[in-house]
Amino acid sequence: MSTGEIRFWGSGALNIDYFYEVEDLRRFSLGKRSLIPGGEVWCSRKELERLRKDLEQEAKFLGRCGGGSAANTIYALKKWGFPCGFIGLVGNDQEGDLALAELEGIDLSHIWRKGQTSCSLILLDHKKDRTIVVCPHTDEKSLVYQPIPMVKGWLHLSSFVSKEGLSFHCALVQRHQGPISFDPGEIYASWGLRSLKPILARTFYLFITKQELSILKTSPEKLSQQGINSIFLKKGAEGAQVWQKGQTKSIPSFRVSEIRDNTGAGDVFDAGVLAALAAGLPVEKAAHVGVKLAALSLRDYGRKGIPSYQEFKQILKEYTS
Repeated sequence: MSTGEIRFWGSGALNIDYFYEVEDLRRFSLGKRSLIPGGEVWCSRKELERLRKDLEQEAKFLGRCGGGSAANTIYALKKWGFPCGFIGLVGNDQEGDLALAELEGIDLSHIWRKGQTSCSLILLDHKKDRTIVVCPHTDEKSLVYQPIPMVKGWLHLSSFVSKEGLSFHCALVQRHQGPISFDPGEIYASWGLRSLKPILARTFYLFITKQELSILKTSPEKLSQQGINSIFLKKGAEGAQVWQKGQTKSIPSFRVSEIRDNTGAGDVFDAGVLAALAAGLPVEKAAHVGVKLAALSLRDYGRKGIPSYQEFKQILKEYTS
């Protein structure tokens, strides 16, 4: 597949996610740092292995799968029939092999292999809420020495863990030809609005949560002044809100009968919105599609819950007729 055929490119961390069921998140910590339901923290590999040892003794292991926000979004878009590619870094190890195997059918020509793969521990409590503990790739700082690819198509970004990763993304958007969407996550948000301005200046569609807005000490109204066409505020069980050209639209949640895990639901929302926009739907209808697909993904752990091609087409049809 040539790069000219790619509809969507993604870039961000490539992880292997390990899922554990715990009775009480308060029983676990990273040294003096507590684990907060719904939160995301990052740690050293030593801290991760220490926590994983505790989890193996006191928690129930549920399974593992590939992860990373943009990677999940691209995985879903590929599953729904869109030609996709990915730009990033993965370890030259067994976990790297697993991460790439799950991305079969996606253009991986701009993924570099070295060091140890990024890992995440996903802790799910009895309320089905989750905390994510992220250990970055051991050589993510080497991204500053990698050639910046020039790719065409839609570029969707989520965070790396290091500031070198952010610098790589700032350079990537300057070379990109085509629309850009951005889901900064709490990691990029923690570095402040000024650090993200080079990316925001090129962003057409922004996906963000209330927690990330709070960390950035900003609002959708202020972000709109950066020239962003549309802002999608992800509100979890409360649905979503859309800001476009000074107008706000509320998108109600979609209720489902089974909830097993909400990990990656926000990434599926991103994918649903992008797929609907690519299919020609207006922004508000695209947000409805995203909310429904994200809700369906709650039925299983990680990528296992992502709706099928047939489910995607059926939901898309509901808003195109």
